[in-house]
Amino acid sequence: MAEEKAKSNSIELAKPDAFTIFQIIVNTLKKLKDKTAVILWSSFILLTLWGFKGDTKWLFNLLGEDWLKALFPGIPWRNQLFTFLSGFILLVIIPCCIIKFVFKEKLSDYGLGWPKGKENKKLSWLAFFVIMGIGLPVFFLGTLDPAMQAEYPLFAKGTVTTWGGLIIYELVYFLFFIVIEFIFRGYLLFGLFGIEDVQALKGVKGVKGPLVFGLYAILIQMLAYTMWHIVKPVPEYFGALIWGVAVAAVALRIRSIWPIIIGHWLLNVWVDVVMILRSGLT
Repeated sequence: MAEEKAKSNSIELAKPDAFTIFQIIVNTLKKLKDKTAVILWSSFILLTLWGFKGDTKWLFNLLGEDWLKALFPGIPWRNQLFTFLSGFILLVIIPCCIIKFVFKEKLSDYGLGWPKGKENKKLSWLAFFVIMGIGLPVFFLGTLDPAMQAEYPLFAKGTVTTWGGLIIYELVYFLFFIVIEFIFRGYLLFGLFGIEDVQALKGVKGVKGPLVFGLYAILIQMLAYTMWHIVKPVPEYFGALIWGVAVAAVALRIRSIWPIIIGHWLLNVWVDVVMILRSGLT
């Protein structure tokens, strides 16, 4: 009996030969138009184009850097500005177009709406203050790490030299957190969480009912989020594991990513200000 059950739970493949491998590849490619596959491959391709830490080195290697100076004349931190804007186009605008014109779904279904209902609004405020209450001291401790001090602020030394310039930079920096939270906690999390059997590949039941991923979507987006942080300082890398799970759970409950975006941004502004107060704007 146990042997029969084990067989039923195993995936049977044809005899292992070159043709079998070819079949697997072809069958995989055929499924790329399914919603699940579209969310996964588009996320990974767009994240790859943006690069680790939003560093689009491939583009600079291709075109050089003179075009960037011409595009953003008079802005010393143009590299960071390009990172924020390119991320917004690749990881927010393009996925939003896929949601609207390919899936024909509402952006609010992917966390871009404000929390609705009295209970959700109260929970959103509570979650925001908990995030800030825990995050402020934890992020402060992170600023004591030499690797974090070398990483932040993101702009190069000497490119922001006044407090007015810092305010402008930090306001534009907000774009970065829309990018980060939307691609992981919006597009990937909400997109995969809601996939039902009827939308999945042949071989799953094929009837409307149980979710295919459900809460496993939290782990999938956390894996991608953590890998994106692999080149970051060690405290931030391990912090991404906790953050990725905790805020994903909050987002699913309140059906919005905005409190998380704002909290994430404010905590990183806090890190920048602490670093600058120690070393000065030089």
